[in-house]
Amino acid sequence: MGEEKSVNNYDIVYIGDSSNSNDDHSNSDPTNYFRNISLSYFAAEPFEMLTKHNRFKELCLENDNPEAHYIEGILQYFVHKEKRKGLFHLRQSSIGEYTNGTYLYGLLLLALEHYPKGKKYLGKLQWKENLSTSDHCWKRV
Repeated sequence: MGEEKSVNNYDIVYIGDSSNSNDDHSNSDPTNYFRNISLSYFAAEPFEMLTKHNRFKELCLENDNPEAHYIEGILQYFVHKEKRKGLFHLRQSSIGEYTNGTYLYGLLLLALEHYPKGKKYLGKLQWKENLSTSDHCWKRV
């Protein structure tokens, strides 16, 4: 039986035949799963998380997935107009070393006239040495 590939198929770990003891994933830690799963699809389309995959996003947030914090930051700041909550999640994304989160958080701090903090976060990207990082982040934003 083949596996269906879609954004709704969250169980991406192949469990295999139960007769093979080497493939036993019964002790898998869901915290690691939700913390480390890539959400690049949703980072590009944050409204998908808002409308169709909210519970999945919540599980990722509970486990401190930096991309989930980035997505939630965008949704809170720009959609729900909850600037404080949005900045909180973008900061969490930056702490988790998600480059796009660091970039957007730094830009928003500069725009809100928090220059020292904004410079600090943008400085983490080493944009003066590597302009392609800023260009890449700008395209994503």
